[in-house]
Amino acid sequence: MIQDFGIIIACCFKDYHFAAGCCASIRYFLGDVPICLIVDGDFNTTSLESTYGVKIINQKTVKHPFLKENSFGWGLTKMIAFWESPWQNFLFLDADTIVWGDVLDFGDLEHYDMIIDHNLENWKAEDISRLFFDLEGMKKHFPDFNYQDRPYFVTGVFWGKRGIFSLAEYAEMLEFKNRYPDVFKYGEQGLLNFMIFRALDEGKINVKTALIQVLMWNYSQEEMRQRFPIEDGKIGNHDWQKEACVIHWAGIKPFLVNDVYSDPMNFMQQKFYEDSECLIYGNVKINLLLEDLWRYRPTRKFIKKLFWYLVKSPSSLFSNT
Repeated sequence: MIQDFGIIIACCFKDYHFAAGCCASIRYFLGDVPICLIVDGDFNTTSLESTYGVKIINQKTVKHPFLKENSFGWGLTKMIAFWESPWQNFLFLDADTIVWGDVLDFGDLEHYDMIIDHNLENWKAEDISRLFFDLEGMKKHFPDFNYQDRPYFVTGVFWGKRGIFSLAEYAEMLEFKNRYPDVFKYGEQGLLNFMIFRALDEGKINVKTALIQVLMWNYSQEEMRQRFPIEDGKIGNHDWQKEACVIHWAGIKPFLVNDVYSDPMNFMQQKFYEDSECLIYGNVKINLLLEDLWRYRPTRKFIKKLFWYLVKSPSSLFSNT
């Protein structure tokens, strides 16, 4: 049992219905583990607060003035966890994730300060430049940093401890990021990877890698359907503990109508509707579709997918399974 521990999820208005599915998956697989949402924006979160006892940190309640002014928005909101987590030890999750199985077994925070995903990719220089940081910029501004042979990871899932980074260092890095916006990629992703591995080099933290995250973009729909089956409105006959992990859609949003396999997220969103008793229209799929449409402005591509979804299986939208 991890002491002084909880799970932190960062979300904005657009991702709130995914965060609801994420919270439902925590309750489904992990029971009453404490949950905190770090919320970017001003919108109603009472459904998660009342249903799952979720704590809320937002721009009104964050304690440190620097974080209040500088660490909200895409790619920065999650960083608040390192200084204002309600618990000393935490698991951080992006909103577009769900827990699958008992992932608490990964959380060896007694011996490590961070546990990050052991990505199966062998990152090439072009991958690093695309996903993490501009290598020429790194060589120029951080010549002592060895960027090669590092287990860089997609930062939507990680275990961490409060206080392992200094706020002064973070402020310095944000100032650098604002001055040279093209060096670090994808919001905090390059920045956080750099801070982790620099601190590791300096002997300030201990870091472990583990296979904790499954990125949807790495697999076909059929592979994911076999690995994470949802059958007849429930989790399929499957040894889910053997597959314990966090499923992460990582930018490929798990809409009801999509090319990506989204059944696990949709199943957990349905669980949230059941637990909260806030099903507005009496049909789960209609509610999910309306949430997608409400929170994301429909593009022509989305409308086209919806059209073909209805043409191929018009009755499926009105079924709760």
